[in-house]
Amino acid sequence: MDRFTRLEFGDKAPKKGPDGEPVRDAEYFYKNAYRYWFAADFELALRNFSRVLEEDSSIFGAWSGQITALIELGEHPEAIVWADKALESFPEHPELLALKAVAYSRDAKFEKAIAYSDNSVSKNDVTPIVWLARAEVLLHRKSPVAENCISKAVGCGGELGPFIKLEAARLLRRKHRYSKAIAYLNEVVQSVPKSALAWYELGCCQAKLGLPQAKVSLEQCCQLRPDWAEAKRELKHAESRGFLRKLFGR
Repeated sequence: MDRFTRLEFGDKAPKKGPDGEPVRDAEYFYKNAYRYWFAADFELALRNFSRVLEEDSSIFGAWSGQITALIELGEHPEAIVWADKALESFPEHPELLALKAVAYSRDAKFEKAIAYSDNSVSKNDVTPIVWLARAEVLLHRKSPVAENCISKAVGCGGELGPFIKLEAARLLRRKHRYSKAIAYLNEVVQSVPKSALAWYELGCCQAKLGLPQAKVSLEQCCQLRPDWAEAKRELKHAESRGFLRKLFGR
């Protein structure tokens, strides 16, 4: 399965078997994993990536997705363990080396992070995720090259472009580059309008810049995922700021 050409972000119904039920094959779980990711449910994304590997352990994107989900959930040592397992089947794959770099960076092991990042970008067939990982490591070091790496990632995102732009924007938001993050997120919500995560990130960035659109974006997020407590808190903050703006405006 080529994740860059077969992944779909729309509402296309899954293929069905003779009984009319969805065929729960590797492709079904793979697409579900990304749908959950765009909904900010990283635990369910992880479970679906794991199910893909149960169905077909040769699918590289599922290995990468599972490691990325573990990193997102703060399971950095576990992510490294799984990266090492994946490297047994995909030796010296640049994306696996890059994900190890991210795991080490978020675990505050910065010397290992830069070493693995250096190794990853020295390989052939560097993927967009490699460039995003490189950007994360370099942003920590406040390198001016970091944002160029983000541009490279977005430029070669292919069919996975919405995911790459979303992750690029999330990285930029963590580093307080709100305006640049908003530019990517506006594109993502156009491509994937039902992504609660994209609307949440957009609303948070807009709020940091004091933009009144933040409330609308966060409302959209909460409509898409009503159970997300963090999004509800951000929406309340945005509503409070809006009230104060009106009050002082008067």
